[in-house]
Amino acid sequence: MNVLIICFSQTGNTQKLADRISKGIVDSGNKCSTIEMKHANIDEIPDYELMGIGTPTFFYREPVNVKTFIQKIPKQDGKHCFLFCSHGSIMGNTLYYMQEQLKEKGYVVIGTFDSYADASLQFYPKVWHTAGHPDEIELNKAQQFGRSICDVSARIQNGEQNLIPEFQLIEDTWWAEASKKMTLESLRQVFPKFSINQDRCSQCLICQENCPVDAIDMEADPPDIQKEGCIFCLYCEKACPEGAIEGDWTLIKKVTRGNLEKYVTALKEAETEGKFRPYLDYEKII
Repeated sequence: MNVLIICFSQTGNTQKLADRISKGIVDSGNKCSTIEMKHANIDEIPDYELMGIGTPTFFYREPVNVKTFIQKIPKQDGKHCFLFCSHGSIMGNTLYYMQEQLKEKGYVVIGTFDSYADASLQFYPKVWHTAGHPDEIELNKAQQFGRSICDVSARIQNGEQNLIPEFQLIEDTWWAEASKKMTLESLRQVFPKFSINQDRCSQCLICQENCPVDAIDMEADPPDIQKEGCIFCLYCEKACPEGAIEGDWTLIKKVTRGNLEKYVTALKEAETEGKFRPYLDYEKII
């Protein structure tokens, strides 16, 4: 079986999952190609028998650029697909929304995988609760997932429809309500407007090259950042080696102050269920 994995990853955690899933697919005697979502050619998707899409979770669901990408892919009635994601504490409805969009395109999602991952947002502590993830246990599970997914596809094609997972939309939680409010319009109002410190900027273009939606033009006069289409992933400020991209985080820190305790509560529950392994005293991060 010839498999294509399309991955959106910024800090490298989702890419680690993609690499291990790919290794598992190859270990099972199948072929696998992995490509960054930004550079994926949607016209080549029909050439592959199975497609995988990987992403980090943004605001308890899939990022806007991932949603836009799925909207653009060609319809493929009955084509099999698998999904995977990384998340800092709460995965939310990420995989549900992705499979709903793919179902409209005729795809059948035959499997999913998710993992905790280290994360960092400018308005939260620098050391995150899930530091050390994905760990080797999670990466090995990702590889096992890859090793089995082609066999699952073949078995479904041979009539074992019970192997197709069911998805459920979760709505009655605080994070589900928060996710509905986090539109691009509201994020634009809450998140700071970035500015460029010209004395520090070296024109290295790292921010521009790593923007997932090409919303940065550092070669313009003056340089243009957070252009129309910005999805507020905030990665440009974190990626700048000179610290030349600046923003005032005062408002967003006030808005999100109560979230940390909720994240710790979720992680404690996951730890009790054996789903999360802390590598630091994450309760002290609050």
